[in-house]
Amino acid sequence: MKTHYVDVCIVGGGPAGMLLGLLLAAEEDLRVLVLEQHADFHREYRGEVLMPRFSKVYHQLGLLNYIQSFPHTKIRHAQIYTHDTPLFDLNLETYCPQFPYGLWMPQPILLGALYDKATTYPSFDMWFSAMAQDLVEESGQVVGVRARHNGEDIEVRAAVTVAADGRGSRLATQGGFSPLYDDYRFDVIWFSLPRPATGYDDTFRTFFTPEGFYLVAPKHPDLIQCGFSIPPGCFADYRNQGIEAFREKLRHGPSLFHDFAEGLTDFKPFHPLKAKVAFMKEWAKDGLLLIGDAAHTCSPMGGVGVSIASETAAVAAGVVARAVRAKAPSQVVLSEVQELRQSDVKAVQRVQRLLGRVLMPQGGLAKAAVSNVFNIASALHLPVAPPKTLLAGHDTPYPIDPDLKIISEEAVGQTSGS
Repeated sequence: MKTHYVDVCIVGGGPAGMLLGLLLAAEEDLRVLVLEQHADFHREYRGEVLMPRFSKVYHQLGLLNYIQSFPHTKIRHAQIYTHDTPLFDLNLETYCPQFPYGLWMPQPILLGALYDKATTYPSFDMWFSAMAQDLVEESGQVVGVRARHNGEDIEVRAAVTVAADGRGSRLATQGGFSPLYDDYRFDVIWFSLPRPATGYDDTFRTFFTPEGFYLVAPKHPDLIQCGFSIPPGCFADYRNQGIEAFREKLRHGPSLFHDFAEGLTDFKPFHPLKAKVAFMKEWAKDGLLLIGDAAHTCSPMGGVGVSIASETAAVAAGVVARAVRAKAPSQVVLSEVQELRQSDVKAVQRVQRLLGRVLMPQGGLAKAAVSNVFNIASALHLPVAPPKTLLAGHDTPYPIDPDLKIISEEAVGQTSGS
């Protein structure tokens, strides 16, 4: 078996893994390798909305103007409905004046942009079609991974191995990590529709009904991304019942879904996602660090999963760089990432878990009660809005190492608020 040596091996080329790879490669003295199991970035994604807190962390890194030079759609309003009746309009221009928009950027474009910039640094390398299969450990310390790349088994040795392999992380399981909590109350079924020629603007819409909630958002450049909630694991039951049962589910949703429902012939348009909220008790052991969904899985509530993962990657860059240079990638040193990030992550997840319990109640009486609450709020014109910190983050900067070389003058005194 061949052996390949690097300073940092990142397993997973998603938003967290790619950002961390770029930040470390920009340090120039660190050899960085990203392993991605897929052949390229072009596949179906569900987490493509980037709320203001994403723009905030990229701005702090000096990367926001670069990212916004790629195709995207700006979302400036989010609306909450009961059935088709408007309940509340969230204007991001007043909600988050510094970054008064969410970005809808297809994830292949985001990942491709990070990859293009990372490859400008000679210390960066990325292997597509590379599946990490096992951790390599010596004397209780992780020293790399065994991977299969283009049909060949290779051992990748690294001072620090980073598990950025997403929800249900293979490396987290192999490393013996366990969750502090793992809250799983519903699934979201995603699908896309052509954008109507008229009568539809770039607004993120959430519809609440006694049967659950429905999501509708613009998808760059000319589609609408839709989703709806169902009880955990019930997608298989719907498939067994046949397409007519699914049509009926869609008929209870926004009127936009109705014509689509009538034309359904099979389940091919649908992509289920387990809406878990999970938090690992520990994010590190000697030589190994978990980031992104591998460490803290967010639900679709608020559309902040990519943002939260990116924030952790940005914080991790300085910690990992110092650990490699000091030749001390111990659990104590790498756990600084968790110490810096866990308060913010847990606060976001508390809101998501609460919303999950409220919006996906169990039993007929509870569902009726939730429906009545929304009806009363609508009748009294009561505001219903998520906490500002959920979508926009805190007013203070993220605890990112200010000595990271990627940070440029763009991060000082500019807002990119257009």
